[in-house]
Amino acid sequence: MKSQANVERLRAVSRVAFGQTHRLELMLAVLRIEDGVCTLTDLATLLDVPVSSLQRPFEALVDLELIRPIPDGETRMRFYFRTPSAAWDWARELAAGGE
Repeated sequence: MKSQANVERLRAVSRVAFGQTHRLELMLAVLRIEDGVCTLTDLATLLDVPVSSLQRPFEALVDLELIRPIPDGETRMRFYFRTPSAAWDWARELAAGGE
């Protein structure tokens, strides 16, 4: 479990790097999902934040094609998969900075 101090540090780094509080934390959550398949709701639950806090940073990851939607299936949930990118390594590097 993350300490509150670590969460606040990640959010501060995210604000500097992305101009947005939750993007770095969101990227790290996507990385923690072993198969890289996720929903926005799953990520909000994992991070214990409201879905509304993640909508804009999530949309930015989609716009950057760091995550892509999986074609609609038999479910109402929208699933996304993580795409290969050096951006994920950079997110890890940002998160590790100062540790």
